[in-house]
Amino acid sequence: MNGANRKRKRKMIIVGGYIDMESEAEIAAILEAGNEMVAETLKESGCVDYCFSIDIGNPCRIRLFEVWIDQNALDAHMQTPHMAKFMGTIMEAKRAGASVSAYEAGGATKLM
Repeated sequence: MNGANRKRKRKMIIVGGYIDMESEAEIAAILEAGNEMVAETLKESGCVDYCFSIDIGNPCRIRLFEVWIDQNALDAHMQTPHMAKFMGTIMEAKRAGASVSAYEAGGATKLM
């Protein structure tokens, strides 16, 4: 099959990272807003998985894990009203740091 006839395979997008807050009180506010964010995001057709959790080694760190069917799905998610609302909450909060990255996934191997 030549390049002109080959369909481009969509690559899943994995988003992972953390947001560090200055206090556990700040974490509580983010998690409250996060509950709505997670519920709404999981309804999106391109969302495979979406999770926030507290890091067991650092109670002021929220871990993020997301799986999207492709970059278009993630781009659409970034434009949703619930994302805008949640980002407003994050920007108003007292953050100590953050690192969130998106990765292209070429495939998966089931481990469990």
